[in-house]
Amino acid sequence: MAEFRRVGAQSDFAEGLVRVFEVDGIDVAVVRHAGEYFAFSGRCPHAGYAFNFTRVRPGDRILCSSHLAWFELRTGKVLDGPTDRDLEVYEVRVEGDDVLVRAERR
Repeated sequence: MAEFRRVGAQSDFAEGLVRVFEVDGIDVAVVRHAGEYFAFSGRCPHAGYAFNFTRVRPGDRILCSSHLAWFELRTGKVLDGPTDRDLEVYEVRVEGDDVLVRAERR
């Protein structure tokens, strides 16, 4: 089982702005939204476009602007677009000021 890894301090995350990190060899997108942290695949499963600096959209959705694939933030479920593959979602926890993610390949 993978360990939790620090990706940054809470102050490093602007509300709604996605940042991508490498966690144990996996590209992981992390975002603070509505007081919570979420982590999911750092690249779109359709063509590998990175989500870095994407913003959470109304309805708690993530858009891959490369080919207009839409995903549900909380579950990673694909909502629309050229892919039928969901985003992997990963565990996030906050310890003090540290934001930690556990990423495992499934």
